[in-house]
Amino acid sequence: MSNNTQKSMGLIERIGARLPESNILMMILIGLLIIASFFAQGEHSGVQAGTTYTVRNLISVDGFRWILYNFINNFRSFPPLGVVIVGVIGFGFAEKVGLLGTIIKKVGHTTPEKFILPVIIFVGVNSSIASDAGYIVLIPLAAALYAGLGRNPLVGIASSFAAVSAGFGAAMIPTPGDALLGTITQNVWEGAGRTFTWNAVTMNYLFMIVSTIFLTILLTVITKVFVEKRADHAEIVLDAEHNIEVGELTPEENAGLKAAGIAALIVFAIILALYFTGFLAPYSEVIDEAGNLRNFNPILDNIIVLVIAVFLFPALAYGRKIGTIKNGKDYVGVTVSAMKDMSYILVFAIFAGNFIAIFSYSGLDRFVANNGAQALIDLNIQNTYVLLVLFMLICAFVNLFMGSASAKWAILAPIFVIMLDQVSGGAITPDITQAAYRVADSSTNIITPLMTYMGVVLLACKRFAPKYELGDLISLMMPYSIAVLIGWGAFFIIYIALGLPLGI
Repeated sequence: MSNNTQKSMGLIERIGARLPESNILMMILIGLLIIASFFAQGEHSGVQAGTTYTVRNLISVDGFRWILYNFINNFRSFPPLGVVIVGVIGFGFAEKVGLLGTIIKKVGHTTPEKFILPVIIFVGVNSSIASDAGYIVLIPLAAALYAGLGRNPLVGIASSFAAVSAGFGAAMIPTPGDALLGTITQNVWEGAGRTFTWNAVTMNYLFMIVSTIFLTILLTVITKVFVEKRADHAEIVLDAEHNIEVGELTPEENAGLKAAGIAALIVFAIILALYFTGFLAPYSEVIDEAGNLRNFNPILDNIIVLVIAVFLFPALAYGRKIGTIKNGKDYVGVTVSAMKDMSYILVFAIFAGNFIAIFSYSGLDRFVANNGAQALIDLNIQNTYVLLVLFMLICAFVNLFMGSASAKWAILAPIFVIMLDQVSGGAITPDITQAAYRVADSSTNIITPLMTYMGVVLLACKRFAPKYELGDLISLMMPYSIAVLIGWGAFFIIYIALGLPLGI
């Protein structure tokens, strides 16, 4: 590591450490949003001809009324809140009853330590197959595994978070995100009167397979070179619950693990039976509560519930076998104990949920996206690779202010898919534009407070480092963000320059 790199990382770490407590930081950011809305208020012309959008002034009667009226709803609508709380029923219960600790002992004892980090990262990159399950399951599991191996659990959290979030665009098989982004791209292209010759789901598939391997290697190297040293600066506290010693299982633990395995097989068999009998078979369209038709997939749209079942019933079998769960009262007691760990995320959700909702309501997200797009247009650049690099930088910047990948793409795709094709003389086709967006969008997920699962990751950190705050987490994740943007971005440019196919 060069002296300049060390100084830069040290500066980032010092800045992160000086940021205020996470909830206070959210309150400050809400205040800055309100002030910014005053200066940007009014109707603005969109980059697309004939389109407009409005930035609402929050320093107004209507603005304050909206904030006050929606304060509770914004808290309840915080995206991870329901998933995390409900997840306690399965994953939290499995942790408290001891099943996860036993699995960690088994994995740590039978897996060579040098393979643990790349396996965690590989699984994390592929976790987007199961939607957001990686945030709920893999991150705390990686932390506990590292703690059990006598290593810094923050490294387990950071590496798995980077894999799940910064690697969100890649996977070895198509994900729900592929279908969602591809459909938006197809609609934009066909809306311009052009023939869409790509498969909307697999138009980036080959590149994402190769990227999965590349990201596994890249994130492993970054963890070893930068993150492990930076994580050692935190004060780690391991209580009895998390102080798992990896080693041989006791006869009771082996018996419990066997019972849990049988229960897991039964759960999977039931899920398969429900699928093949039609109860969980994909529906093309259903009518939602608002009376609108929408696409629905019972498995993908309820993956968290299924994951909970995969943990809950094996954990019950484990608890019954080793004698920690004898009746319903014991189950409720363990679940309530697990729910106590959620107190921080409940407080965080009050401020983070309102910050995200106020930002979206104000229209400042569209203001940032449109002004970034206009800046690229004004440069009037025709070189294909320069255009792609600048486009990725804009997407990475916009991602700091808009959390949802699909919502951003719904705004950016109509602007860039056609524009980049025209400016480049057809060299930048829709599949290239979409792949570039996915690379850039992934890179800054892990350093923006608008990332909806940031509070969940921070909670995982606080369980081992009680003094850890949002600034500390962001500074820890910064090397990953820079590496993904530069490293994966360069890999993408080289891939395109070689003329390799992006999809099938």
